[in-house]
Parts: sequence; structure tokens; C-alpha cells
Amino acid sequence: MSAVRNPGRWIYVDSIRGIAALAVIYIHIAEVAYKNKFTTNAPEYYLFYFFTEYFDLGKIAVVMFFAVSGFVIPFSLLKANRAPLRSFAISRFFRLYPAYWVSIVLALAIIPLVRGDAFSPTQIIANVTMLQQFLGQQNILGVYWTLQIEILFYVVSAMLFYVRLLHKPEGAAGAVVFFLLCALAMGAARYGTGIKLPVAIPLGLTVMFWGLLWRHSASEEAGAPMRRLIHATSLLIILTVPVVSLLSYNVDMGFGETWYRYTIAYYAGMALFALFTTRLRITHPVFVWLGAISYSVYLLGPVAQPIVEYMLPYRQLAPYPVHVTIVSAWALTVGMAYVSYRLIEVPAQTLGKKLASRQPAQAAVSSA
Repeated sequence: MSAVRNPGRWIYVDSIRGIAALAVIYIHIAEVAYKNKFTTNAPEYYLFYFFTEYFDLGKIAVVMFFAVSGFVIPFSLLKANRAPLRSFAISRFFRLYPAYWVSIVLALAIIPLVRGDAFSPTQIIANVTMLQQFLGQQNILGVYWTLQIEILFYVVSAMLFYVRLLHKPEGAAGAVVFFLLCALAMGAARYGTGIKLPVAIPLGLTVMFWGLLWRHSASEEAGAPMRRLIHATSLLIILTVPVVSLLSYNVDMGFGETWYRYTIAYYAGMALFALFTTRLRITHPVFVWLGAISYSVYLLGPVAQPIVEYMLPYRQLAPYPVHVTIVSAWALTVGMAYVSYRLIEVPAQTLGKKLASRQPAQAAVSSA
């Protein structure tokens, strides 16, 4: 596909990552300030109210991240000329884990010191695997939950690639329908049993494979049938998400769940992703650069925030707007993320590519 031959064509997708990563930091601080009434600034208070109760920036950003993963990641399997599945596994490992482990080390060093939180050895060991929630352990940092869905996406993508369906639009559309049905079934079970089943997993995978389908529709070869397929699939998601949200989030199970906020988040996240990949493509070098370091921004935001709140406490009434804390957290996070990107991410990815290129040719699996 032309998209693979010209990767620079998709630099505006990097900008989406950068914007989403900053939005996650924003809402983490804004939500605490709003719920605990740590601001007396009326415009700021109502802005936080809107972003917390209705237009949830954090969930919207995560939906955008999921769509970007679907748009970008599966096509990396096409780039491996030898042993694509092994190369994909190696490159993804070195893309995710080194920076992730650094964030764990920093979190363990900073958070107990600033906030007094304690982490058990079992929790720490489980978090090292990035599969902690599947092992029944809590995330050391709350943002880690999305990475476990990311890994599941890699596994399912590899399976579809192996059976030669990953790069066919029908395969992506089938995956969307399958995971929507899983979300419906899990939502119904959650509604009937009152057990907090992880409906976010199939919903996240739905958005990821919708992102893959969107990538197919963005290719130069896409015709009217492809456009009809993406329109029909998008309509199916639009109609199904409110039902899943009503079944799953009609009762608050500890995270302030409301069905309408979740529905708005999925609608807004997908709509913004569609907008930023069509009519409003952001290619300014600053945003593209933010996108390049966005993984470390996402991981280190929760590490930088305790440092900032120690210097500029916002978990109490302060004489300055909470946005001062937010901007400071952005600045510190971006600085830390750049160091992580240069010293950890780039060397790790280079090593991963080098190791992936050494795989034996006979292990290759054709995607044709």
C-alpha cells in the first residue's frame, strides 16, 4: 500500500498522540481539583465540571490512542520482509517495555516519598510483566490499564495476520463486529450480576480495529465499497455503544460511572480522530515532536504530577489557578519524556529493529 511506502504521509497521526497525552495529564489534575473543590475560580470550576462530568477528556484521549494504534500498528507487519511475526513481537517488546520499566522505577522512587503510597512486592512483580490486572494486581500507575489492552490488540492482530485477514478490510470489519458483540455480552452479564466485568477491553479492541478499517479507507486504492463499509461499521458502533454503556455503567461501581459520559467519550474520541485524519490534519513540527515522545509523556505524567503538586500544591485551596499547576505538570512531563525518549526509547527501538532483522527467513508468513 502507498501508506507503507510513504510513512511520512501520516505524520499528522503523531500529532494526535501528542495532544491526547497532554489531555490525560490535564484531566487527572482537573478532576481532583473539581471533585474536592480546590478552586474558587468560577470559570475554572465550571470548565473542570464540564470536562469531568460530561466531556471526559481522559477517556476521549484514550479512545483516540486506541484508534491511532489500529491505524498504525498492524501495518508494521507489512514492513518485515523476514519472519514478520517474530519481528513484530520483538519490535513491539522493545517499543513498550523499556520505557515502561523506567516509569515503574521512577514511580516507586517518587510516589511513596511524596504521597506516602505503598506497593507490595507482589504488585511490583506483577506490574513488571505489564499484565498485572490479568494477574489480579493493581496498576502502580493508573494509566497502565490501557497498555494491557494494547498487548491484547497485538495478539489478535498477529492471529489475524497469520490467517491472512489482518490487511483485508473484511477482516478488520469482522473484528469490529466480533468485539462489539463481546462488549454487549459482557455488558449484559455485568448488568445482570452486578460484577464489575472489564467491558473496556472489548470496547477498546473495537475502536482499535475500527482504526485499522479507517486506515484501509484512507488508502489511495479505497473505492466506494470501502467507504460504504467504513460508514456501515461506524454506524454500527454509534448505535451499539449507548446500549453497552447503559448495560455496563448504569450503576457507579467506584469510578463515577455514568452511561452518558462513556457514550460521549467514545463518540467524541472517534469523531476527533476522524477529524484530525481528514479535514484538520495537524502537521506543525511541535505537535509532531510531541507525538514522537507521547509514549513517555503518557507514562511519566503520573510521575511528574506528584513532584509538581509538592512544589505547587493544588490538593488544597491555593491563591493561584489550578491551570498553573497543569501547565507546570505539562512542562515537567515533557522535559522528563524527552530525556526518556532520547536515552531509553530510541536506543531500545534501535536494538529491537536490529534483533528483529536477524530472524531466519524460513519463519516468514506471507500476508498476501
